[in-house]
Amino acid sequence: MGAAFVAVNGDSVDLTDITVTGYDKEEGCEGLVDIQTLDEYGRGGNQYFWYDVPGELYGWLNAADEEAVAGDLTLAPGEGLWISAPSSAYSLQTAGKVPTSGIAVTLREGSKIAVNNTPIAVDLTDIVISGYNPEDGCEGTVDIQTLDEYGRGGNQYFWYDVPGELYGWLNASDEEAAEGDLVINPGEGLWVNAPSTAYSIVFPGVTL
Repeated sequence: MGAAFVAVNGDSVDLTDITVTGYDKEEGCEGLVDIQTLDEYGRGGNQYFWYDVPGELYGWLNAADEEAVAGDLTLAPGEGLWISAPSSAYSLQTAGKVPTSGIAVTLREGSKIAVNNTPIAVDLTDIVISGYNPEDGCEGTVDIQTLDEYGRGGNQYFWYDVPGELYGWLNASDEEAAEGDLVINPGEGLWVNAPSTAYSIVFPGVTL
């Protein structure tokens, strides 16, 4: 998951601007929700835990129990985090503005979390891949998949751009994705695999 808005100044979203909701504010929350970055192989990196101890602490603590400060962890528009929570009652909350132009998330060699950085659901058929030579096309070089609560891969789709023949996503059975096959809700992410940083996954902007 990640931010469902973009920063007002158009820059990265700071971890200190992301909060957790869904628990009883009187009881507070002591590390029940944690976030971490994932590297290109899916291995966990920087990890932070959410604390809301009334009158004492409100914010993220790292694995060394140090309070996160601005600049410790930032997310470029469309970048996401791997989040663990005890139930669906919990949510991430961010403030910002609605992006009216497409958000291109730069990929990398290996895999990366890319999120729907808008406050509305986005259909997979409205998401495209850029960064390759249109004349050469792209035949499954970039793929996306959903991950379940244990990090196991689920629905998988491959990007195809064969000039004059095909433009869109194919599933693992080589069937073209249709509207409604996969919908990404606000702030939800996809696990995207690409061969290099030349490629980007582009989420559509919102028409106001």
